[in-house]
Amino acid sequence: MLKKDKLTLLLFLVILLFFSASTAAFGGDFYTQDTQVSIDGDIYPEFRIFSDSGDIEENLRGELDISYPGNIHEFKVLLDFQVGAAEEIDFSEAFYRYYGDNFEVLIGKNRVVWGEGDQVHVVDHINPEDLSDFINPDYLDRQLGEEMIKIDRYFRGGNANLEFIYTPDFNGNRLANDPDSPLGNWIINPFAAELSFGEILAATDYRSEKEIIDKVESSIQDEDNQFALRFTDSRRGTDYGFSYYRGYLREPSYDKTAIDSLNNGFDQSDFETALDEANIHYDEVDAFGFEMARVIGDINSRFELAYLRTDDTSGDDPLTRNNRIAWVVGGDRNLPYNNLNLNIQFTGEKILDDDAIADNELHIDYDEDGDYTTHRAIVKLEDSYQNERIIPQLTWIYNFKDNDYSLEAAVDYELQQDLELQLSHKIFRGDEGTPFGQFEDNDFTSIALKYSF
Repeated sequence: MLKKDKLTLLLFLVILLFFSASTAAFGGDFYTQDTQVSIDGDIYPEFRIFSDSGDIEENLRGELDISYPGNIHEFKVLLDFQVGAAEEIDFSEAFYRYYGDNFEVLIGKNRVVWGEGDQVHVVDHINPEDLSDFINPDYLDRQLGEEMIKIDRYFRGGNANLEFIYTPDFNGNRLANDPDSPLGNWIINPFAAELSFGEILAATDYRSEKEIIDKVESSIQDEDNQFALRFTDSRRGTDYGFSYYRGYLREPSYDKTAIDSLNNGFDQSDFETALDEANIHYDEVDAFGFEMARVIGDINSRFELAYLRTDDTSGDDPLTRNNRIAWVVGGDRNLPYNNLNLNIQFTGEKILDDDAIADNELHIDYDEDGDYTTHRAIVKLEDSYQNERIIPQLTWIYNFKDNDYSLEAAVDYELQQDLELQLSHKIFRGDEGTPFGQFEDNDFTSIALKYSF
């Protein structure tokens, strides 16, 4: 963390210097007199009761937000604490922002969400995700901060905006690596189609899945630099935007031949040699995106479309993922009962030039069923009572291709101001190896308190 976050740590020290010297060094010229440094956050103790094992696991997470929301100069440091995460204390955000007449400049560690989808996006590429708790947290809470320079240029009185982002580094998604985490076992085997964790542990001196995941991650080639542009506008009740991203896909590619060769028996030296020969890497990509939101009738409609172009334009390179298109379409509307709201979204992906893959089982995109289109439905039903003090929710996520799903029933109850009780029960169903089915033994009931200060 220290090596990768040198800019963040330096910025953090600069922010502390500005905070401590605000009165003596700058007086009232740098800071506005009616703005003060604010310190707030939340603490979130949680118990998870796992249905299969009956285990009761304790967990604690929280945030500390230190910010100076000035009219010209803004500073912010957001610290995350998570017992079950790969890094227990992390800088989610630590940046300085300058507000000009019709532009903004941000330098530091930040999380950026692009797109009009609700908790699901295909045009958002800048930040990696923390998968140490799979998809249980909200979308923004899963995002990991990236060190960046971000410039916003506003037009037409602020209705239109041109965003520019550059990051000096690229980081892949953070994988879970602890099967005994209080959050549950969310470890994803990157070689599930070729080797199981059990086979690797039996043939090597590794003592846990964590050691395997750490070794695999250390074998992935480091990549640098991301660049992105986004233009958004609002006209006649329609919000729309165009975006371009130059960077990398966050799902690594590798040479299946090297991993597949281990099926004939191997030891630890063979496994580590295979990792080197597998050339595990992130594919370069140019991503072109379009997004739109508009109220149509009584439906708050949303749409995103992305075209992802890799270096394998013909589709026959087995080490590089093919070009693809991805989409999100859906919306929500209020129903004629109490405060009930129904939100339905469909998201999917189509791998292009799949005829070039044919029956090549060693192609990184190969599918044994020959089906290179995925569809997912996300259905959320939400109501509220007692002036939104009680909010029940039912969320169902279903993959049409693999027939696996996740189902969650939850209720948030505001006990008093700044204190909230959160109850939920979540189940995962599907065949082994499917996105949700692989976590079928992780069904859990959660009892949590959220205290904000």
